Order: sequence, then structure tokens, then C-alpha cells
Amino acid sequence: MSRSYFTEEQKLVKTNFPKWTFDDCYTIREILYDKGYFINCVSRIACDGKYHDAWQVQREDIPQLIEQLFRQRLVVEVQAEGSYNAAIIFGYDYAAETIIDAVSRFQKNKEGKL
Repeated sequence: MSRSYFTEEQKLVKTNFPKWTFDDCYTIREILYDKGYFINCVSRIACDGKYHDAWQVQREDIPQLIEQLFRQRLVVEVQAEGSYNAAIIFGYDYAAETIIDAVSRFQKNKEGKL
């Protein structure tokens, strides 16, 4: 009993995430929504075991989104999630401005499902 118990503030998890601000996530989401994609900005653990910014997307949109990211030379990881969803994880911690610039150049969703 030589050490005291943690205080409530010490119990809080301290992370430097999300690196993208709420406004950045809103901008990304709105641009992609206008192009026919429905995404949510989230944080996910990548293969390096660290948290990174990510998108939660519908699985049926994965091929088109990966193609668009490939054309913009952005490296991502893809992880399956439940209920017909998947996560696109940005393991290289791209700045929000880089992602906003890239999604602005995406082509519209060919399926047109929204």
C-alpha cells in the first residue's frame, strides 16, 4: 500500500487523436457525400498497433474508393467491420488538407446509390 490510487483525471485516456478536427471530418464527409459516397470519420488501430484516422464506409463502395485513393497515390489499409461496413485506415497519418485535396478530385460514385 505504498502507492496511492489513481485519481479520476489520471484514469482518463490521453491520446493525440483524432488528428483530423471535427471541421476537417465534416468537410471530407460532405465532399464525399456530394460525390455519392457515405462515410464516417473514425479512429482505428492499424497493423502497427497505433490509432490512426480512418473512414467507415459501406463495403459495396470499397472497390471504387480504393481505386480513387490509388489514383491519388494514398496508401491505406482496409479492415472488414460488421453490418456490411469496412474501415479504410490511413496508416501514414496524412494531414487533413492532403485528404481534402484528394477527395475533391475523386470521381462520382458510378453506382449512384445513396
